Amino acid sequence: MKRFIGTKQFYFITLSIALPIMAQQFVTSFVNLIDNIMIGSVGSIALTSVTVSNRIYLIFNSTLFGMCGAAGIFIAQYHGAKNHVNCQKILNINIVCSMTSALLFMLAILLFPSQLIRIFSNNPVVIEESLRYLKYILFAYLPYAISYSIMMALRSVGINKIQLGIGILSVCINTTLNYILIFGHFGLPALGIQGAAIATSIARIVEMIVYLFLLFQHKHYFKLDIKGIFHLDLKLIASMIKKAIPLTANEILFSVALATIFLSYTRCDETLIPALSVVDTVMQVAYILFSGLSSAVSILIGNKLGADELLEAKDNSIKLIAFGVMIAVMVTGVLFVSAPLIANFYNVEDFVKETIVILLRIKSFLLPVYVYNVCIFFVLRAGGDTLSTLIMDSGFLWCFNVFISTVLSIKFDIPLVYLYAFIESLDVLKLFIATYFYKKGKWLKNITQVTA
Repeated sequence: MKRFIGTKQFYFITLSIALPIMAQQFVTSFVNLIDNIMIGSVGSIALTSVTVSNRIYLIFNSTLFGMCGAAGIFIAQYHGAKNHVNCQKILNINIVCSMTSALLFMLAILLFPSQLIRIFSNNPVVIEESLRYLKYILFAYLPYAISYSIMMALRSVGINKIQLGIGILSVCINTTLNYILIFGHFGLPALGIQGAAIATSIARIVEMIVYLFLLFQHKHYFKLDIKGIFHLDLKLIASMIKKAIPLTANEILFSVALATIFLSYTRCDETLIPALSVVDTVMQVAYILFSGLSSAVSILIGNKLGADELLEAKDNSIKLIAFGVMIAVMVTGVLFVSAPLIANFYNVEDFVKETIVILLRIKSFLLPVYVYNVCIFFVLRAGGDTLSTLIMDSGFLWCFNVFISTVLSIKFDIPLVYLYAFIESLDVLKLFIATYFYKKGKWLKNITQVTA
């Protein structure tokens, strides 16, 4: 048992990293839940339209997650090696890459809005409403890309309390403007889902301004290096690309896979899209436990690897995985019991509420397995073993979840709940594959020596 349980000092360090990030994620996810309820109160069509539109945003977010994840690998290890100069260079590279990605997604939305929406829905009313939402949410992409790059860089060097304050500011702006613009308070017209899109875009712009001001102050490790952004280190770019390509490919493939599985679910019963939306939003709140832990894994493992303390890195990884599963078990109980209460918050039909309860309980039951897989994913990523993460994450998803869900939804008249339970339970099989890659130990290496 000593292998799985750390000292008080170990948990103090872990929680000092994880708790501020978990608090930030909780604030964001909780407000997303409130937004979801606000939009849901407009009606099922509004909730469905926003859900469909945000499938594009989820793919964009996954792209950022991959690029920032690759940057985070290097920043954490260079920070462990006390190489501040290269940490700043990696941030510069990441900002440029994230901005480029945002501009490409914005261009695609401007040129092919209808075609993108039709990938996820053929309902004319949903398409029309989704296009109204996309028209304004488009302006959130670029500021979010810049903010996310800076936020993840600060997180990689253990600075994580500032993001909580900025997150609270952002979500307060978003929620207040949602209340005003969706329902038309203080003399303004009720804009419905367009109001939600405008509120989110304004909040993201304010968030970006605050992060850029932090860099301009240069009080928190990094600085706003305009010259460095225009004179990127080519050697570091080459090293980062080797890690970024499989990691970003994994995130894009992962998000597209989720979108494809979502299509399979809608084939079973399109009237239950609001239930899927609610479950996704609620689970974002539940997933805050691994958001903080994943950052703790990246920092604690990455710093140890960068300092060439490989045995300590392995020992930390075992304790962090065990800690994550322990917390997940507790959250499972809370979520399972509270599922009916959550469903009653929504102004939807009774059959939708019943489906919400069932799907939430399925997801909650599988949460410990999911957290175990996620912790191993971040351990592998911290050591730069991005090929293994690609295979165990999106590779598994496409070979099993996507393939099986597509075949079952097309060939058989299967109820959504049954298909959902079967597809989500495939994470149990993924657990064995994740364990295999972890035990292989390819992640136990110091990549700063290779890129020095």
